[in-house]
Amino acid sequence: MLTTHTTATLAATALAVTVMGGGLVVLGDTRPANATTTLDRTGCRYRVVRVKTRLNVRVTPAGRVVDKLYPGDRTWGNCEKFGKWRRIHGTDLGRRGFASTHHLKKTGKR
Repeated sequence: MLTTHTTATLAATALAVTVMGGGLVVLGDTRPANATTTLDRTGCRYRVVRVKTRLNVRVTPAGRVVDKLYPGDRTWGNCEKFGKWRRIHGTDLGRRGFASTHHLKKTGKR
């Protein structure tokens, strides 16, 4: 069974080979009809508050650091809380993870 990522990779490879061979290229959405991108998903927007240097984004609540947010940064993520944590997207490397709700102010829906 092919995953969405595998299908997209195969489509990109086929496109590159076709272009290199001088063939006809048809551009369009190659995603399966039920696939959603991160931009299609709903969520909440947040602003980083009460931080002096940086806010760590962790792989799990209280887990290892995978990204960072800085004072005043705006990001988005899941609207629900996981204890005292929210699942968000970091801005330094763009990785998803968890950040303390104490340092995130909800600014609206996405």
